[in-house]
Amino acid sequence: MKNIRNLFLTSFALLATAVALVAKPIPGPKGGRILTTEAPHIEFFVEKDRTVVVSFYDKDLKPVSPVDQVINAVAEAKTGKVKLDFEKTTSGFVSKQPLPESDDYTVVVQIRDSAVAKPKNHRVTFHDEVCGECKRAEYACICDDAGGEKERH
Repeated sequence: MKNIRNLFLTSFALLATAVALVAKPIPGPKGGRILTTEAPHIEFFVEKDRTVVVSFYDKDLKPVSPVDQVINAVAEAKTGKVKLDFEKTTSGFVSKQPLPESDDYTVVVQIRDSAVAKPKNHRVTFHDEVCGECKRAEYACICDDAGGEKERH
């Protein structure tokens, strides 16, 4: 009975460690947020003019060109929802419209592998401030408590 309990506790500890390692965000090559846990990795990055760039990477985070993917996004700002339309480029997609000027809102990014594929939705809480620890924009923070509420200055 003691062996079963020790086996259970060891298994639980290993599972908790694996979950903790998997949950750590992957840093995006451009400084954005990686939306996917498996390749192709998709990075959400906001330019200085507040346009959104969506880029694709292989398992080693080397850039790959988009093929048939379709990207849509909606910024759910306090002033109202703003739909973002995207243009396809050689390295990904760029939004035709900038994000709203406000801060602290959700951007829902919808990615389809093709025009007829089922969409996959990813939510990004947009904060433009820079994280004091990792020096990345808050929406792309990779610190241990990334995704949690932080004190903002």
